[in-house]
Amino acid sequence: MSHKKLLTSNFQLLTLKDGAWLIADAHYAHYNTALYDFLSCKDEDLPPQLILMGDIFDLLFGNAPNSIEPNLKMVDLLKSIAKKVEVIYLEGNHDFGLKTIFGDSIKIVPRTKQPLFMSANSKVVALHHGDMMQGIGYEIYTALIRNRWIDRVLNTIDSLRDGKIIDWLERYNRQKKPCYSIDSFENIVSQRLDILEQKFEFDYWVEGHFHQNVQYNFNEKKYCNLPAFACCQSYIVVKLSESGINFIEKKGSP
Repeated sequence: MSHKKLLTSNFQLLTLKDGAWLIADAHYAHYNTALYDFLSCKDEDLPPQLILMGDIFDLLFGNAPNSIEPNLKMVDLLKSIAKKVEVIYLEGNHDFGLKTIFGDSIKIVPRTKQPLFMSANSKVVALHHGDMMQGIGYEIYTALIRNRWIDRVLNTIDSLRDGKIIDWLERYNRQKKPCYSIDSFENIVSQRLDILEQKFEFDYWVEGHFHQNVQYNFNEKKYCNLPAFACCQSYIVVKLSESGINFIEKKGSP
């Protein structure tokens, strides 16, 4: 373990709390309010810790104000929840630059700071939105869309064109199906973990992005791909026990 990145980073692990909720890929928008409908009814029944695993919004860019205004209702709800419980937000590929929006009210974890390492029951849990190891083309793309100057230029053009860029992105996103199956996903995950083990020290790897809602055991490593809230309105509750860490799926009914 002495040569693994986790130990050479020299930082204190955050604590993953018993009863924490992990929510991923809700893709909130004015045309998809399922997560807002769920969380707005939970004022008296919130978890001790809420971890948002990315793509909570379908279109939210901190440096593009035109993407913020349509989402203010959900933004304000998350800020309100953060006054009552700990909220950690891992940025995804649909929602980034979030520090500009949430300030210090929510702990924002940008892609460059992922995986986020947390500890529970003397185990290390690595959390990542999931959009990694997808080739140099994706890395270039994701760097460009996160560039604040590019975002600001696009936002200005969008304003001059009466919102046509945002409208186009919304139409494009709405065509996507949130529920789908990836062939040979277990084999894909196994290969990913083989590489990740060379970079990081962890016992559990938890991510969203792929919308597969599966859990696998690979020798001593455990893997959890979170349910996409946009697909099945489900989320994960963390349950700690003497035997380890369990990720229990729950339905997000209002």
